[in-house]
Amino acid sequence: MSYQILCSPVVIETEEKKSRFICWLGPVTDKAAFLRQLEIIRALYPDASHHCTALVIGNPSNPEMMQADDDGEPGGSAGRPMLELLLKQEVGNVGAVVTRYFGGTKLGVGGLMRAYRGAVGAALRVAQLQPFVAECQVIVACEFAQESRLRFLVGQYRGHCLEADYSSRVRVGLQLPEDQWPLLQEQLLAEGFLILEDGG
Repeated sequence: MSYQILCSPVVIETEEKKSRFICWLGPVTDKAAFLRQLEIIRALYPDASHHCTALVIGNPSNPEMMQADDDGEPGGSAGRPMLELLLKQEVGNVGAVVTRYFGGTKLGVGGLMRAYRGAVGAALRVAQLQPFVAECQVIVACEFAQESRLRFLVGQYRGHCLEADYSSRVRVGLQLPEDQWPLLQEQLLAEGFLILEDGG
């Protein structure tokens, strides 16, 4: 299943019965980076009542990691609804932190669930999303005279060249969408390029 990822972080504020909910929603590929972001947010809003979180790493239909934290709110009233919305919307490699400033009126578990889910939903509506494309890396060797042809072909298959090593032959690292590699591989072999390392 294909899924969406965020192009860049967004921050949006919503309100429910005078409680303020500030949602940070951003691209995340590992838990440590997400925890660093959470510390930044805690430092930005040190007097907030709660900093509830949801994290999905990898494909939301089968995540490498997912977690939710209510940060002192009643169990299941904050992090879980946030996480469920991200999974339902098929967004992966994403973290959400919703910071709450208590407005004096208790919302109850149902009200909290709506408010936290609503904060993440509001952020998703303004976020720029794009389809996730799995990529692979490959190393190809060629003669010096073939290098410009190699670079041209890689571009034709929506890839780009990484570092090149110039010794007796040219060794070039390539990065391209996984679904394009079989087609490019066939073309390279037909033209006499040598594939040294296939990351596909």
